[in-house]
Amino acid sequence: MKNKFMVLALVAILVSLIFGGIAWQKLVAENMDEVYLNLAYSTMCLSVAFYLWHIKDEKSKS
Repeated sequence: MKNKFMVLALVAILVSLIFGGIAWQKLVAENMDEVYLNLAYSTMCLSVAFYLWHIKDEKSKS
């Protein structure tokens, strides 16, 4: 069960890095609306990853 949470957390980090890369490309193109949108998606994915790590730790304590 805890391995499932770890895999989902790693997928969330990968998706976050993808959105971060897109945000970087939009920053170079000076399209600031898209930069902020992609940074928000990246932050959301990172928060999901940290929450999944928290759930994994709580499950392992039980």
